[in-house]
Amino acid sequence: MPKTKGEEPQSPAEPVVEIIVRRGALRRFDKLQKTTTDLPVKLSWDRRLHDRRRSSSAIEREQRQEDRRRNPPFTWEVADFVVVEIAPGRD
Repeated sequence: MPKTKGEEPQSPAEPVVEIIVRRGALRRFDKLQKTTTDLPVKLSWDRRLHDRRRSSSAIEREQRQEDRRRNPPFTWEVADFVVVEIAPGRD
């Protein structure tokens, strides 16, 4: 498409979702990388090394009124990834 005077060059759309792939799921990451190249998606690996829900020391008193953690979406267990909506202004 020809560029008109005063028109900015088009840049790729900002990612609106992030797909986080389970550590070690090489085939899944490769497949998602190939299929999302033209989509506004940020693809990344899960950086966690272990579950942080375990505690190495005893807790004297629970400070939270309720547990904020939820079970992961079914895609985490079945397909080794989770889709997260990116908040505006967050990279």
